[in-house]
Amino acid sequence: MNYANLDMIVRRSLLEKGYPIHYYAEYLLHASSCIRQLSTDTLKMVNTVRLPINSYYAVDLPEDFVDDIALSIPIGSFLKSVPKNDALNPMRVTNKNTYQFEQYRNRPKDEQETVFGINPSWLWYWNVNDYGEPTGRFYGASGGERANGYKLVKERNQIQLTETFAGNSVVLMYISNGQSIDNATRVDMLAFSAIQAYIDWKTSPNAARRESPEARTYFSERRLLRAKLNDLTPTDIKNIVRKNYMASIKN
Repeated sequence: MNYANLDMIVRRSLLEKGYPIHYYAEYLLHASSCIRQLSTDTLKMVNTVRLPINSYYAVDLPEDFVDDIALSIPIGSFLKSVPKNDALNPMRVTNKNTYQFEQYRNRPKDEQETVFGINPSWLWYWNVNDYGEPTGRFYGASGGERANGYKLVKERNQIQLTETFAGNSVVLMYISNGQSIDNATRVDMLAFSAIQAYIDWKTSPNAARRESPEARTYFSERRLLRAKLNDLTPTDIKNIVRKNYMASIKN
């Protein structure tokens, strides 16, 4: 995949207009503003970072965070996805002596839950035959992930994890707001014309008018960029249509 950077786009725009390098900072400002807009709904710049887990099982969000895509546990060369758990309490607990944040309960991760002092896990090994094969009848049993879960708490600028979370770090995939960029930031080559059109709009006398010819040119290039980034092919469309045709009883 071919990429361009903002330095290349800005210098090309200056050369096409015959402007000196003194306009570089102004053009770079407009290019970065365009990236901020495109990253929210068109480019959707996805960043992947590995973040440490603190003492009360929370993770600090990156500064350019907009929305989360996936939170995973790194296991060798693989990533195990973690589901969301909206039941987690967004409030933090403060230690009365040290005034530091702490987890809700200090229960070891390998300690089993008990009911009136009785560990019910032995029931899972009861319904088996002489060959060690399960015979079923686990009525009321449910699946899903219980030990690992997370909740996005934007007012704290953190992600809260369950107190039984496994591991000391997580891998977060998120959409960036495009603000942590510089002239070396890589941009999809398909966005070259859209960024140039935005620079032309904001450096024109009609910079404040959204109905100006320069603005209409930018929005047109933006629509074309969305069409270019759409990976839907005629083969995919045919396959979708054919998959929704099913055999039925004929009278």
